[in-house]
Amino acid sequence: NVAEIGPTYDKQLYYDLETDSFIRIINRESWDLAFQCLDGEFQVFINSSKLMRVANTLSTNFNQNYSTFGLNWKYDNSGGWLDSTAIGEWGVVNGNQVNSFNHVYVIDRGLAAGTGNNLGYKKMQINGFSNSQYIIRYANLDGTQLQEISFSKDATHNFIFVSFDQGVVSVEPPKTTWDLLFTQYTTLVTQQSTGIIENYSVNGVLLNPYKVVGAREFNKSFNDIVYSDIPGFTFTTQRDIIGYDWKDFDFDLSVYIIFPNRSYIIRDVEGNY
Repeated sequence: NVAEIGPTYDKQLYYDLETDSFIRIINRESWDLAFQCLDGEFQVFINSSKLMRVANTLSTNFNQNYSTFGLNWKYDNSGGWLDSTAIGEWGVVNGNQVNSFNHVYVIDRGLAAGTGNNLGYKKMQINGFSNSQYIIRYANLDGTQLQEISFSKDATHNFIFVSFDQGVVSVEPPKTTWDLLFTQYTTLVTQQSTGIIENYSVNGVLLNPYKVVGAREFNKSFNDIVYSDIPGFTFTTQRDIIGYDWKDFDFDLSVYIIFPNRSYIIRDVEGNY
């Protein structure tokens, strides 16, 4: 199969190993935030396919005007770890309620596919989770285009997705129906020329955080990997275990070089290897 994310990397493709099919293809600019649906979990992820980033102003005054100057920007960790999100802990969990710190976050919506133009900024405040609903509000930095919305978790999905333009939007398929996400995403990359480590856009593959695990095999060739090898693998829920580094860019030839002996073993959402 071929995963075509488009010449401007503007598509996100949800793939099911069981049926060898892409069950949903969306435009990456269709969403901004993803709110955790898992019972007892309340993390909020940003859309890293757009190189989004977040700064916590530590202020609770939503009504003031905010600027982007002098802020401490953070990015989500590409491994998908719940304790390494850019937004971080936004309140105190008390059973099935969260009492919010009411911090105002300035959110950089990232870059448009193709043009690389900045998609703008919003200020956002999570006002809590109560009566089984997230309550948030967001606006432009000067307070215009204010929206206040609330929405419930959905146990059939990993996340509820919010677009600053459209409100709650349908993005990810039901969590039991897919295994891999082909997408651009943000990760820490070391510049070869300077050694500087920076958050950078890469193209690669992420795991479904629901039940899917992966392992790497870089010593055996693909055809030599057999079922009896499985007990020897260390499987992980790290979302970017496949990631992007199965390829490298040849600047002289302006083409990608694929590393032939990098294989990945996936236990899919159905439990098959």
